[in-house]
Amino acid sequence: MGFRVKVAAVACAVVLVPLAATQVMAADPPAHLGEGALVPGHTAADVGMSGARVVVSDPQDHTVYETSNNGTTWTASGGTNDTKRLQVEGPSLLTFAGTTAKVGGLTFPATDEVVLGKGGKLVSHRAPNAATAEVYDVASKTKLADYAPPFAMADGAVWKVTEPGHLDGKDLTTGVVKTVLVASACTVGPDRVNGRWALLSGCNQVVDVKGPEAPRDLTVAADAQLGNGFTVQASGSDLLVTDLNDRALGQRRYGPIRTAPAGFRTDGSGAAKIAYADPDSKPRVISLSWLTADPQQRPDTVAPVLTSASAGARIRDNTSLSFEWAFTDPQDPNSPASGVDSSDLRIQQRPNRTSPYGAWNQVPSWQGLKTTGASYSAPIGTDTCWQVRARDYAGNVSAWSASYCSEVDGTAPSLVTWRIGDRVELGSPTLVRWTYKDDTDVASYDVVYKVAAPGVALGKWMYPATWQNTRITSISYAPRLGWDECFMVRSRDYLGNLSAWSPQLCSVAPQDDRALTSAGTVTRSTSTLAFQGTTTILKANGAYLTKSTEAAARIALVAIHGPGQGRVDIYHANIKIGTVNLAATTTSRVVTYLPITPFRTGPVKIVSTSTAPATIDAIAFLRVN
Repeated sequence: MGFRVKVAAVACAVVLVPLAATQVMAADPPAHLGEGALVPGHTAADVGMSGARVVVSDPQDHTVYETSNNGTTWTASGGTNDTKRLQVEGPSLLTFAGTTAKVGGLTFPATDEVVLGKGGKLVSHRAPNAATAEVYDVASKTKLADYAPPFAMADGAVWKVTEPGHLDGKDLTTGVVKTVLVASACTVGPDRVNGRWALLSGCNQVVDVKGPEAPRDLTVAADAQLGNGFTVQASGSDLLVTDLNDRALGQRRYGPIRTAPAGFRTDGSGAAKIAYADPDSKPRVISLSWLTADPQQRPDTVAPVLTSASAGARIRDNTSLSFEWAFTDPQDPNSPASGVDSSDLRIQQRPNRTSPYGAWNQVPSWQGLKTTGASYSAPIGTDTCWQVRARDYAGNVSAWSASYCSEVDGTAPSLVTWRIGDRVELGSPTLVRWTYKDDTDVASYDVVYKVAAPGVALGKWMYPATWQNTRITSISYAPRLGWDECFMVRSRDYLGNLSAWSPQLCSVAPQDDRALTSAGTVTRSTSTLAFQGTTTILKANGAYLTKSTEAAARIALVAIHGPGQGRVDIYHANIKIGTVNLAATTTSRVVTYLPITPFRTGPVKIVSTSTAPATIDAIAFLRVN
């Protein structure tokens, strides 16, 4: 994935009034400075050059010849050029012979629009009326991209106005895109980016694609060519050269040149030279030693700046951690941005919340990252903190960022609410309910229960299948008379952290008075206040109710309290547990919990100890407190 760098083009320091295509842009460019140096040995129908290499096509048979020693020797290139102008860029030579265009080992139909990019690394061809052109790497003969014209190629990059005001240069090898802000009417065409400068159409501007030079306002003729730091165009019988590195756009003239047709080319090696054909079709070379030196790009001294970073949720419900970030390389008039190149990561961890963090760890595979995200699988309970830094293409490295931490939940859910109906349940149904909280989220619950039938102790815990790993948060059941029923619950989160079992909660439905045998002066009665609607009235001192065998650690008596009521003693396993006074100012049903005792099994007895009546409703046997 590429990084995008933006360079803002500031207002032009030199404003020139657009002139006719053949007019001079400076007030008084010097007249002829002389002819270019003659390259003897051949006449030229067409001419090109790259460094010491001068290439011509013979006016008679169109054979292409070249020299690298100023005409001392000439060598046939093995091709001809009889349909279109030859192109020489860097080490590459593009010729057109008959029906074929050739460059390196690539061939295209000569009827196609074939353009060799500046530097000779890229070549494009577009069939007549096709919507897009194919761009190839000359050395590898590999197709790299399709582009809709107009666009320019320079070295390994393709430059195109992708939207109004945005001139984008994409390096087809690295994917890095550089954006230069230009006037909204600008476009760029073939051969119009060279070195530092882009010669734009539609807006009469020359812009610095390396920054930070201000744009130059310039109008050129249709045949103008862009050299490395200058433009050249035919002006009558002369060549008019404009110095782009000079903010005043100084100009000079050379000639005379052949005018029908004019033949001239800038140096494809990037040197400040021009090859042209004189009026006798002799090849000549101009050295532009007077050009202003290329304004050196001010060094990028500002490190990238973090614009966003996130490690996701502070507490994670899974072991897969991730960290994402974004940097920008600040654009400064005194320190042009070179673009974000790569990032480094480091982490520090602690195995749990009570442990200190360990040392920072710069994992080797996380250094020099070209991506903007990383992931890591951490053990349950581990807290991981990330820091990131970035470097730009100039080598400036930012400071380590603040820490962004994410913990894999290692804490089990905790009990918030755990409730059951009354310990002695006089109604139906009974509801058991619970709630838990967790650092992330509760996944499920396990519920167990055990029961005791009348007269026996509690049994073993039972694990109903439908109550294990369940999402329910309550259980409703109908109590059974005399049965003690107990429950426990526990919870787990999505990482499997499991809580301890809750305390057991129990509820017992009492045994009705009719479950006990009476003796003495006793009356069986009914009452709308009574549990199950019945009561037993002990009417004399010594009257009692009894049951042969009951198991309990505590006994609860259900009786009608009110004016004129007497009192009773409670015995269990022949041991007196306590006395209950039933006298009260108002009549009501009351549950009285007698003192806790060691767990016992034996007969129970309720004995009246007064002459006043004692109205007994029910009795409950609690196996646990």
